[in-house]
Amino acid sequence: MDILTEICEKRRADIKSKGFSFGHKIPQKRIRPVIPFLEKPGTILEIKRASPSKGWIAPELDAAETAENYIRAGTRAISCLTEENYFHGSLEDLQKAAQTADKNAAILRKDFLLEPEEIEISYLCGADAVLLIGRILDTEKLLAMSKKAFEYGISVLLEIREESDIKKAFDVLELADTMNCSKKILLGINSRDLKTFAIDLLIPLKLKEKIRRIYIEENKKFPFPRIVSESGIKTPEAASFAGKLDFHAVLIGEAAARNPKNAKRLVKSFSEAAESQKFECEYSFWKKTASLLEEKNERPLIKVCGITSKEDAVKCAALGADILGFIFAEKSPRTNKAEDSEKIMKIRAELKQLFESKKIKKMPLLVGVIVNPFSEEGNSVFQMCRQQILDGIQFHGCGNLAKGEFGYAAVPLAAEEDFGALKELYSSGFPRVLVDAKNLESANAGGDSRYGGTGKTIPSELIAKSKKAGPLWLSGGLNPENIRYMIKNFQPELVDVNSGVESAPGKKDFYKLEKFFQQLNLLFNKNF
Repeated sequence: MDILTEICEKRRADIKSKGFSFGHKIPQKRIRPVIPFLEKPGTILEIKRASPSKGWIAPELDAAETAENYIRAGTRAISCLTEENYFHGSLEDLQKAAQTADKNAAILRKDFLLEPEEIEISYLCGADAVLLIGRILDTEKLLAMSKKAFEYGISVLLEIREESDIKKAFDVLELADTMNCSKKILLGINSRDLKTFAIDLLIPLKLKEKIRRIYIEENKKFPFPRIVSESGIKTPEAASFAGKLDFHAVLIGEAAARNPKNAKRLVKSFSEAAESQKFECEYSFWKKTASLLEEKNERPLIKVCGITSKEDAVKCAALGADILGFIFAEKSPRTNKAEDSEKIMKIRAELKQLFESKKIKKMPLLVGVIVNPFSEEGNSVFQMCRQQILDGIQFHGCGNLAKGEFGYAAVPLAAEEDFGALKELYSSGFPRVLVDAKNLESANAGGDSRYGGTGKTIPSELIAKSKKAGPLWLSGGLNPENIRYMIKNFQPELVDVNSGVESAPGKKDFYKLEKFFQQLNLLFNKNF
């Protein structure tokens, strides 16, 4: 039995023995007016004592005091966990938070609500919104509970995570539209899988883009929903990242509950990012990547790095590459120069023409690889991103200088002590980090260990450990002979091949390329 099912079954038993009040005294009349829930973008900070995955988070937490601290931090909304068995919350906490907040912040009751009767309880205890979880409620129950919430004048935050939840969400959105309550429904997309508690920060973006695509394809008439990114936000940097990805709000739990003094920075980081004026290109890499991941079948995404010519780029695209990497590092034998923007622009134009004429099946993303953002080459790559010649940047071995709006970081690994950089990048809000083999020969000789393309692989035990930090983006020594082994044993989400398909540094070997893709096609029994 997974933890979500266990929580719900225990809750049903408690309702049967204690009633919907769970033994708490419920006011006969609501004590505060209903506060509009997140009509403007903002943060939801959570009153949270514990969780099944982390155990005790803030065992001495006082709901009223915490609500007061969050209001001083400037949050627009407060989430109050009322589940008793696994999160150690209560309806008493909800009432205290509502009394403290008064008219200064909207209150969300966060729980595993199962029946329409719980909506009235939530309303009487002061909630301005209720969380409804699509995974645990069928469409009929969702509609009944949402209708009751709208009748009481409170909002619904409908949490979804699976593609199957989208149809349910659209049904509730249509109901809200017919009841003239479109401002009282938001969709929450949880980066945490409630069955396993694993976090994937790209899930909210992937599902948001899928919702947008279906919304357009089906020509929906109700307003496009405001979307909240839930869970996984641990730092101000991660909050800023979510704000720049155009989410209406973020729900922040553990990071605020563990350290209430950090709440103001979390609120400020999201708000400033959400309100800032952005280049059209900024964060487009993650939107495009989310679309690629949403469309892919079973096989990993394929990045071919070290591209230096139009012929190599066209060949890789024709075989089915998802991403092409252009290295801009002075000491690399595969380097492109700062002045090569015109060459890459022509490559992009050629690929676009081939795609539009259906001679290739997809338009690959073009990524510039840099080791120093402040070098001449680094500056030129940023400029090419702004001009939309490149789609994004791989910050190779310079993660502490990486700018997440433009792309992702790559971390060279050779030993346990290298994992600090990997963990730091994930904590900073990067949804993906590429792991590569560290150039130990260069490091031992006193040189720069960041440069790859050596043909060396990462030790297996380190690859396995990398998977625990986040979805595996794997580079280092991949070739036609070992790619099937790597995929079968480590199930990477993306593979990055370079020297393993070359005849010489910077020159792709078409036979090796074809064999590499052939091995993938055989493994998944598909043509890409």
